[in-house]
Amino acid sequence: MPTEAQLQELLDKQAIYEVLCRYCRGVDRLDKELVLSCFHPDTPDTHLGLGGTLYTGTIEEYLDAEFPKFRETTAGMMHYIMNFLCEVDGDRAVAETYQLSTTWGKDPTDPRVNMQNSNRYIDYLERRNGEWRIAERTLMRNYTYLENRPGEFPDAINGWPKYARDPSDPAYFSVRDYRAQHEQSQEDLDGA
Repeated sequence: MPTEAQLQELLDKQAIYEVLCRYCRGVDRLDKELVLSCFHPDTPDTHLGLGGTLYTGTIEEYLDAEFPKFRETTAGMMHYIMNFLCEVDGDRAVAETYQLSTTWGKDPTDPRVNMQNSNRYIDYLERRNGEWRIAERTLMRNYTYLENRPGEFPDAINGWPKYARDPSDPAYFSVRDYRAQHEQSQEDLDGA
């Protein structure tokens, strides 16, 4: 039977993992507020910007510098988190998370934005006021694979569902939103 301390550690690790998932969603949707909700204010962030430029500063400064570039040059991004190891010590934790990201550009032949990256996030996290957030992040780049040939990306022309980088994307839907959408679809079918 697990002890109360073991159960709390599992709950803490799950909460930390969800911070990382929220971060990936926020970056993929270029949702600055969602990304910032994963970090304590003025968190130091060592990161690579578009084009591989090393960036050191706060997460807010990084987002202010990089999100406009991403908005201008990319059509989409997907960040995947994989191996996740986390050590929790009371209200502090350290996590190493493997991450793959794919970025595709508005110009499918531009190698600066059509790429796949393999990274590791090294995060120091703190629980403040009952909420886990990143207090310091270092991104470790393993490799970048540049893809510079045209590909097919989802859009209305080829019948794929619409990809949105704002709250209209289905990833933001709640259970209530899905239920309402399903009920409306059923009413439309019943009325036809």
